[in-house]
Amino acid sequence: MPVPAGAHRLAGGWASFDLVDVVQRDNAGYSVSRHTPDEVTAMAGDRNRAVTALERLMGPRSDWAGLSLDHPVIMGILNVTPDSFSDGGRHNAPARAVAAGRAMIEAGAGIVDIGGESTRPGAEPVTRNQELARVLPPIAGLKESAAALSIDTRHAEVMTRATAAGAHIINDVNGLRGTGALDAAAASGVAVAIMHMQGTPETMQQDPHYGFAPVEIYEFLEGRIADAEAAGIPRRHIAIDPGFGFGKSPSHNLSLIGWTGMFHGLGVPILVGASRKSSIAALSAGEPADQRLAGSLGLAMAAVAQGCQILRVHDVAETRQALAIQMALAASA
Repeated sequence: MPVPAGAHRLAGGWASFDLVDVVQRDNAGYSVSRHTPDEVTAMAGDRNRAVTALERLMGPRSDWAGLSLDHPVIMGILNVTPDSFSDGGRHNAPARAVAAGRAMIEAGAGIVDIGGESTRPGAEPVTRNQELARVLPPIAGLKESAAALSIDTRHAEVMTRATAAGAHIINDVNGLRGTGALDAAAASGVAVAIMHMQGTPETMQQDPHYGFAPVEIYEFLEGRIADAEAAGIPRRHIAIDPGFGFGKSPSHNLSLIGWTGMFHGLGVPILVGASRKSSIAALSAGEPADQRLAGSLGLAMAAVAQGCQILRVHDVAETRQALAIQMALAASA
């Protein structure tokens, strides 16, 4: 895809930039100034750190979970739960779950994300045996498919059993902070998606607060990447998810989408999951979850315009069509 004169590719992909917003923090709060990359390097107190940050912003991403990231990848959501906020109960029989997963792959999903515990606001935990009983049958039924399989779990035992059964990715909304999660993920040898969440599913929407959400979430994820590497997970196996809707208000969520490009500075793929989230209804007309497609697509394409490589969605076919137009526009710019 063409890059305008004087611009640089974000993460070696389809999006580009020519100016960098530098966020500074002091006792008075946060301030932002805009500079060229050369100016950033020249003004930096630590030139090597600035050069490394710019290299991470621009450097191409290697394949993740066996998937090329030279174009956006769709992760289809397969909740095998009775109580997920959007599709609870639709796929909690193994045959229906496998059929739904195959339909997602046929519609264009490169990843099927299988979850057996709802993490909607106010959700209560389930036992590990309940979670395993829900997720293992669809993993077995889909492991010979063309898509990568992801296990959406916070729990070490489920990570271990699911990856042994054929899951290629661990997608943890708790950022691998649970007991034994880092070790289980490292031992599995598979790719991981590390998400930010303020609080827990039971408490996360009880007055979430930040100074400046994108920077504080960036710093959290930077720390989790370091912890993952220290535990033996190679950086090339790590993707991050800023956690749209997980301990964030609608304004926090909008800020995250607006600053998606900043997260390329972590040097790993970015996953965004805004599909059908309640912020869409809060910003619109209070629509129920199954009537939030247009808002979901708007948020997803805004993230893709800033180089987001992985979209976690409920509506695979519709997202694939929107992506086709988005990428055609990028190619023709």
